[in-house]
Amino acid sequence: MEADFNDFLKKYPAGRRENLIPILQDIQDTHGYIPEPAVAAIAEYLEIPAVKIFSVATFYNEFRFNPGGKYHFQVCQGIGCQVDGSERIRAELSRLLEIRPGEISGDGWFSMEWVPCLGVCQEAPVLSVNGEFYPKMTPSRLKELIEKLRNH
Repeated sequence: MEADFNDFLKKYPAGRRENLIPILQDIQDTHGYIPEPAVAAIAEYLEIPAVKIFSVATFYNEFRFNPGGKYHFQVCQGIGCQVDGSERIRAELSRLLEIRPGEISGDGWFSMEWVPCLGVCQEAPVLSVNGEFYPKMTPSRLKELIEKLRNH
């Protein structure tokens, strides 16, 4: 697998730290998450410690280090979203999918994450599915969304 990442990295200049985020985005887009061997390959290629890569990647909600379901839900837990009911959305999502944050449904279709902030507070409570935002989410709209995704 490491050779695959080395081949992938060749489209970026070696040792150029400013390419870290674009590289992480490409790997996330390709694999759906950032595998541990990718971090090691990136660290060597860009000549930076792996801990710095983890530090940068964990700052952003879009990056994951574990595979997710076909549909990856991110529920915002920012203050605005909490005030407007994100905990109710998270609880309903857990009930409907029978998973908790950090888990993948038995069929592999759904995964859920409880994230610090999605940055669209004016749309609270907000939910993201594979990077697409669903503003002003309600439990009934959530149920409709899940049904739509299951039938897609």
